[in-house]
Amino acid sequence: MPVAPTRALTARPSRASKLVVHAEANEFGLAPAQPKTPYGEMLQYYLRMEPHLFRTAVDSELAKLRDEKRERRAKEETLAASSDGTELALYKRMEEVRAREVRSTLEDLMYVSILEKFLLLGVDMLPRMDGFVDPPNTNLKALTEGIHSREALELVREHLLQIMGPTASAYSTAYVKMSKFQMAQVYAASVMFGYFLRRVDQRFQLEKALGTLPLSKEDAVARLERLFAAAESVEDSDNPDSADATTVDLDSPAPTAPSLSSLDEDPATWGLRESARRAASSAGASSSGPGAASGAAGGASPLQGGGGSGKPAKGKSALRRYVESFDQNTMVETARIVSVEGAALVERQTSALLGDIKKLTAQMQEAVGDDADSMQEAMSRMARAVENDLVETVTMQVQTQRRSVLEAVAFGTFLRDVEGWVQNDYQLLTPLPPPKLPPQQGFAA
Repeated sequence: MPVAPTRALTARPSRASKLVVHAEANEFGLAPAQPKTPYGEMLQYYLRMEPHLFRTAVDSELAKLRDEKRERRAKEETLAASSDGTELALYKRMEEVRAREVRSTLEDLMYVSILEKFLLLGVDMLPRMDGFVDPPNTNLKALTEGIHSREALELVREHLLQIMGPTASAYSTAYVKMSKFQMAQVYAASVMFGYFLRRVDQRFQLEKALGTLPLSKEDAVARLERLFAAAESVEDSDNPDSADATTVDLDSPAPTAPSLSSLDEDPATWGLRESARRAASSAGASSSGPGAASGAAGGASPLQGGGGSGKPAKGKSALRRYVESFDQNTMVETARIVSVEGAALVERQTSALLGDIKKLTAQMQEAVGDDADSMQEAMSRMARAVENDLVETVTMQVQTQRRSVLEAVAFGTFLRDVEGWVQNDYQLLTPLPPPKLPPQQGFAA
């Protein structure tokens, strides 16, 4: 996904042009999207005002929906066995209407359950974004370390740096201006990434616990080295027969060098260290002699990344190697939303935060036109449309954009958690058909 063009601002916009962000018609300020059903409204009230009643209310309603579904299925089977086809057809039509009502209720139950997870973290979700966006600060560590495993956290960090592009290395108080269409793309893509990450990390942790992780070349070498080291320690003992028993974990992944941009640092500074490293590297290259340059090229400095990327020189994480071992079918199956309700909630949250996606898309298409000669020309037109306010835009600090990406990843992660819980315990979700893939022809992940 190409990095959306943004306009960097060095000064704070004037008070006259400031439009303070607010939660549209949201009495309790939990999230921008509103419940669609009376039961959803009641649950939102419980969540904010009577939290001790919330979980019981959710469980009882889900159990009720599950029992009703079983009763409807039994009645339909009874009617199908009878000879009255007219009554069966009428019943199915009535059930189609009822199914839409149940789906709306189920979506509200799932959405408010996601909000509960944010509240338990002590993190407020972003309200609707319009004009100048200036929400209060929040705890970004809770949005990262409070949700993801250590292995997954590294991929979250990589996603943030990639999707924000050069903006990620700007100072947190710098301002950026971008179209709401572009921001919606970033938010939705981050929700999908969080959803995928939770699915793949759960699978990874399970296979890791069972000792069935596929071995990469690095893992195989590390496994042999650990085995040889254990054997040598026994041989070097004065009395091998009485030597202490040593447990060798052959199935653990190969160790990777710790990142110099440690995950222990505040997520609010992700990207700044890479910027400082690139600046230092550039200054060193311009002021050093030939000997110093050749020394850096020879890998003497641990800060040098491969290919001049400015990233620390380290091996791939075990989770990344695991993902890269997927074939095309496994990758697509793991990345896709598996339920109709889950897909609806992604659209509901994104639209509530930034506006109607179809309207924003039409705005951008009209501003860019359909006669651009190249992608570069199209991106240039998008940048001019943002600068001249030809489309709806948002202006925010870099730290707010960073927060929005991490919130979206968290939303996708929580969506997968809630979706799995509802399906495993109540079997209420509507399956979303998988996409049709072309035949594989020598594809390698």
